[in-house]
Amino acid sequence: MTCTEKAPAETIPPESAPGSDLVRRACAHDPEAWQEIVRRYRGMVGKVARSYRLSDADTADVMQNTWLRAFERLETVREPDRLSGWLATTARRECLAVLRRTAREVPDGLFEAEVSPDAACPEAVVLSRETRGMVQQAVEQLPQRRRVLVRALFADDDVHYADISQALDLPPGSIGPTRGRVLRSLRRTLEHVGLDAESA
Repeated sequence: MTCTEKAPAETIPPESAPGSDLVRRACAHDPEAWQEIVRRYRGMVGKVARSYRLSDADTADVMQNTWLRAFERLETVREPDRLSGWLATTARRECLAVLRRTAREVPDGLFEAEVSPDAACPEAVVLSRETRGMVQQAVEQLPQRRRVLVRALFADDDVHYADISQALDLPPGSIGPTRGRVLRSLRRTLEHVGLDAESA
């Protein structure tokens, strides 16, 4: 089912329509269908954008650009029933484009999941903060492209090497080896300052 097919004479309401029907109708310039697509998937697009821990302004830009790309390229969606996945991939690519453009430092929350302690233990809270700070300092010492790669790899569990390859202009086959070299470099740096790299 593609955008070139004609809509049936009788159509169901947008809020009840399957994704393929919404895509077809939106391609035929049905404003209600487009509004329903945005209503149905904006939460998912926002979740993907926020998972990269960008600034509020950059997150808003990612969401806006994702919907702009969707509006411009909706006719290229090969499997309209999988519009959700297409939008998620588009949002991830926009996030990676922001990372590539800005090369910001790794934010405070990036490694929180890996080093989060039992909140009931004050000593563990202090130790976690110190550890997080040391990890962030080690990441900040990396060359710019490697900092961007670290952030991209650890920002979203669903990120794909193909997306990173396109955003950072790296051959897909080089991402895994580069990731290994970066992690080994971080481990050496952390061990040099007396931190157990495995725990970090």
